[in-house]
Amino acid sequence: MSAMVRSVVHRFAAGLEREVDRRRSRRSPAETRLVINPYRGFGRGRELFVHGRVLVEKAITRATAAEPVWRNLLNAYRRFLSAEVAGMRVVARYQDAVLEGMTDDEGHFQIRLEPTQVTESLWHDVIVELPGTDIQAKAPVLVPRATATFGIISDIDDTIVQTGATSLLKMARSVLLQNAASRLPFEGVAELYRALHAERNPIFYVSSSPWNLHDLIEDFIQLQGIPPGPLRLQDWGVDDVKLIYEPHTTHKLEEIRRILDYYAGLPFVLIGDSGQHDPEIYLDVIRAYPGRIRAAFIRDVTHDLRDKAVAQIIADAKSLGVEMLYVGSSAEAMTHAGRLGLV
Repeated sequence: MSAMVRSVVHRFAAGLEREVDRRRSRRSPAETRLVINPYRGFGRGRELFVHGRVLVEKAITRATAAEPVWRNLLNAYRRFLSAEVAGMRVVARYQDAVLEGMTDDEGHFQIRLEPTQVTESLWHDVIVELPGTDIQAKAPVLVPRATATFGIISDIDDTIVQTGATSLLKMARSVLLQNAASRLPFEGVAELYRALHAERNPIFYVSSSPWNLHDLIEDFIQLQGIPPGPLRLQDWGVDDVKLIYEPHTTHKLEEIRRILDYYAGLPFVLIGDSGQHDPEIYLDVIRAYPGRIRAAFIRDVTHDLRDKAVAQIIADAKSLGVEMLYVGSSAEAMTHAGRLGLV
């Protein structure tokens, strides 16, 4: 397919999706039940970024135990057939700060609050509501304490949860047929992350998974006792920039850069796996932010397939003064973290 044809197809698909979204957004709260999906936001000082999404309610069940495959499949169907509500007014409140925002074509809203005072807590609950309705939710916002010694940026698939991201079939089975309770964590991952977090060091989870899976990932993290953190996912769909979704490398690099730039005085530890391009992405980050990366951990999920390439990347990182550890287990990562003074 020529570049011109691809461009025409892309523009047509983007226009079609916008029209579908507009038709959905014409529904009023009286016609259908709307919900606010609050996402974990982040901030600094007296600045809080609130993020969430307004959707038509789909009655997705939140699992705390294994459920029948048919129910998991039904929930997956409802997640991916989300009905976003564009142009909806949203009000955010935290203490004396009140500000109104508007949802975009995908139902997202992002509101920047500037209260006169923010408590010393790590997490802050911002109330978000749809004016003129009884629909509201609490959006947790992370503000790192002054006692934080470093931050953590972690991948999700095949880093904390076993999804088989290198296999399309295994990945689909994990997403469609499992729930938060039946998904399998890597052994010892909760202990490793709790040790790194130490009740003060902020954790951010960056993934190319769609926002539609936010509740599934959030529930999994909570059920496994893994410290919570803002999830930085992406929209899967068609717009003027992307067709279905952005390339994994592009999205992940942009999100990591955004976090590092926002917390300019904080060093970071990077955690990922060998299944996709985490080693290459993390090496780019190490090069772009000299002195900002304390260490990088790569979980070996590809066995011999990537050993040679990862070994070269590890050598390149070392030449830049950063240890990138290729580990086979969370216990091995914990040992290295202790040696490096991270736990």
